[in-house]
Amino acid sequence: MLSSKNQEAIVSKKNKLSFVSAILIVIGSSIGAGIFLKNDEILKNTQGMIYLAIIAWAIAIFAIVCLGLCLTELCSTSTKNKLGIIGWIKTFCNNYLYQIGKKFMAYIYLPINFFVMPYYSICTIQQAFPNSGFTKLDWYYVALIALLISSWFILTSGMSTRATNIQNKIITCVKFLPLIFAILIGYIYVGDTHHINEYTPVETKTPLFNELSPVLGIFISIPSIFFVFDGFYSTAGLQTEMNEPKKSAKAMLIGLLTVSCIDILISISLMISGKGSLEGLKEWFEEKNCYWLLQTMQLIVAIGIWGIINGFALYSTNYYEELIDKNEVIFSNKIRNKMTSNSHLVGCLYSYCMFFTMFLLCTLVGSLCYIDTNAYQASNIGLNVHVCKLYSFVDLMANWTSALVFGCIVISIIGALRNRKTNKIKTANDKNFVWAAYATTIIVCFSLLMILIETFVNLGLVCSYYSKGMYEGDAGNQNLVSAIMTVVVLFVFLVIMLSPYKHKKYN
Repeated sequence: MLSSKNQEAIVSKKNKLSFVSAILIVIGSSIGAGIFLKNDEILKNTQGMIYLAIIAWAIAIFAIVCLGLCLTELCSTSTKNKLGIIGWIKTFCNNYLYQIGKKFMAYIYLPINFFVMPYYSICTIQQAFPNSGFTKLDWYYVALIALLISSWFILTSGMSTRATNIQNKIITCVKFLPLIFAILIGYIYVGDTHHINEYTPVETKTPLFNELSPVLGIFISIPSIFFVFDGFYSTAGLQTEMNEPKKSAKAMLIGLLTVSCIDILISISLMISGKGSLEGLKEWFEEKNCYWLLQTMQLIVAIGIWGIINGFALYSTNYYEELIDKNEVIFSNKIRNKMTSNSHLVGCLYSYCMFFTMFLLCTLVGSLCYIDTNAYQASNIGLNVHVCKLYSFVDLMANWTSALVFGCIVISIIGALRNRKTNKIKTANDKNFVWAAYATTIIVCFSLLMILIETFVNLGLVCSYYSKGMYEGDAGNQNLVSAIMTVVVLFVFLVIMLSPYKHKKYN
């Protein structure tokens, strides 16, 4: 007979993530959203030159693989890291950088991800069924649906590792179909039409920074490609939820390599057939009388986006639990004593409150106070005018998050490089770490610099064009508001991250 203690250990182990499940969470949290949301943007940046877009993909994937090689060193210091990449900063960097990263993840990144992802899912469905009743829904109905999507995953996966694992497997299996479809469709299209569906850049008298040169577009596209991989690191914050915590780095590396292979195949397929997106194949499917097939794939892609929300749900619970336990987030001193070792309830509810606050604020501001800066109304799919404003605001809020989170990863890598010289912290001393760390740091830092340059150069260009009356219709107001608000959001994020407020930390 097993003792009650041994029986509890066996049950606990059953409820934890296996190595394969961890890999699937990496894949499920990364693949199926960004590749369909950003691929057309990458093609536009390179002005339709497919070979330049492929070069951008090659550089970005090289950086991602190098980052994956760094994970062995970063994850080797602890098997109880609930903070993920912020835990790496805490280990390898000073407290000031840790505080910046902690506030970014707690008050900006996680709540905003739960805000933007359900809207991207809904928008994808609406694009699949233009001018339908669902597409014409008013903003408050769309907001309610988005709220229910994130609420479900936060309150189920956030509470249970088992629920996270089950839902991830279901969603990953479902979205496997459009991934295969997207890989094959380009070659089917070329075989049927005997030509590549080339993207033709629109000539404009008011070019922005990304439109000045196709070669420049290579480097501007790299951050967009990083967005495609956004979410893989959620597994880093789930070490305590794994049967074999020491294999978390290996799980992330295998997941990254798998996602990289799939994404580059999808990207090439979509670029030679659909002008970078499934939507670009609409006319071809209509000619073949099988538009329903495209709609089905887009519907499944929308469901696939839920996998990202699912992956972050348990990670955010673990993240907030760790900070609440140390009294490092607001109101943690009031709820710390309510936490128990066998329940995620407090962390889950805290995560939900952070999400709900961000969701309510951003939804109201976006739908009622913002403007349609990204011309959703011009897409002619029948979107409600307030929904168009809301989706433009969603794009605005998502602009900086993936860039800043990769900045956090680079900060931790630089700290680990410094540790190689000081040897203050015992690590795995992986043989590939140093060269991979330098490669990742150079590429990511250069990409972040390009984002900053693009942002402020675009602001100057738009202001110049606007003052000279070079815009037609509402284009001037749309571009001016978009350029100004992109800078404003960055400064708001920085104010939150650099705020001097500190909590009395518990040991």
